This record gives sequence, structure tokens and C-alpha cells, in this order.
Amino acid sequence: MRVSGMWKFALAPVTALLLLGGCAAGTGAAMEPPPVPGPPETAQLGAAQQGLATFRSLVTPQNYRGLGFASPDDIGRAELGTPLPFYRIELEALRRYTPNTPAQDLLVNAQRSLYPVMVDGRVASSIFVTGHNDGWRATDFGNADLARATSAMRRVPSDIVVQIPAAKLTFIARGQGADMTLTPVMDDPRFGFRAGQALPASRVLPIVQRGMADYNGLPQ
Repeated sequence: MRVSGMWKFALAPVTALLLLGGCAAGTGAAMEPPPVPGPPETAQLGAAQQGLATFRSLVTPQNYRGLGFASPDDIGRAELGTPLPFYRIELEALRRYTPNTPAQDLLVNAQRSLYPVMVDGRVASSIFVTGHNDGWRATDFGNADLARATSAMRRVPSDIVVQIPAAKLTFIARGQGADMTLTPVMDDPRFGFRAGQALPASRVLPIVQRGMADYNGLPQ
């Protein structure tokens, strides 16, 4: 389980981790909500609801700002927003991309969804739920910057998040086939991307492909 403060994101989740047991109970032992089995749609919601209850035990007067809240009391009024499913494009798939490749053929379901945590109608923070063999569970808490950016750029319920981990890129994807667009959630001068500027996937993918041509696959 991961608790993430405010950060300038490239990917979620961040690498700075706090074990829930140490944060909430002072024991240093990690506690994690139990998995929720069943169909993905209902299991994800059940896991997010469990996660929200867990989140309430995590927020303290010392960490509330870092988790995205304006006061420690905000978590008591928090509600779950509409989830955003996450997909990814692997480096090898990107390298094989051609102009004749449908963009959706590159997408891999990450089995993760971001639930915005809403306070008085605004996005304050987030809970990630992740699918495992035994069901879905809440695994990450915080990531306020990512939650706000992706929620602000979402336009329709069918929008999804697409990440290219090797390039540390995150987009809102909309549409299918030749109509798919990718909207960067942050500026990236490496590729000339501007946050909020929707571009055809058929334009974005060759740009990233060229930019990553010499990448050796090692962590950056």
C-alpha cells in the first residue's frame, strides 16, 4: 500500500512509500484492505469504498496538505468521484508501431483505476484500485496532482488514461480507431507536448517513437 504526497508526476504511483501500519498505527507493519472479488465493475467500486474508509485513518494534522486536503477535517466529507481506468503502451509495442497500426492495438489494460477523492465538489486527492488474482483492492492513496490533472482534462465518461512508462508520459485518450486523440496531462518539452492540447494518436505515437529510438530500456 502506498501513500503519496503532492508531486510533479510523470507516472503513478510515485516511488516514495509509507507503510500504512507505520503511518496510522505506529507499528511499522503494513496493513492492506482485503481484496474484493466479483465482476470488475462492482469489485472496483467495493475496493474503492473500502479504500476511502482506510484513507480516513491515514489523514493526520501532519500530512493532510501533502495528501491534497485543505484541512484535516476534509477527509470526513470526502466522496468518490468517477473512476478513470489506466492503460499502458509498452516500449516494444511502440517500437513496432507503423502508420497502419490502430492505436488501440497497442493498449494494455493495466488493471488499475484512479478514483478521484472529492471534497465539496472539487478533486482533492485519489485512491487507486488494482486488480489481482483474488480480486480488487485499494493500493495507493494521494497523488493529488495526477488526480486533479486527469480529472480536469476528462470530457466524457469513456475517456481513459494511457501511460507510456518508458517515456514517462501520461495522456487522456478519447475515441477509437483513426479518431483516437491523446491529450498530455503535463507539458513535455522533450516531445513538444503541451498539457491539455489534444492531438491525434496517429501524430503522437510517431513523435514518441522517434524520441525513444535510442532508449536502451534501462530506468531513467
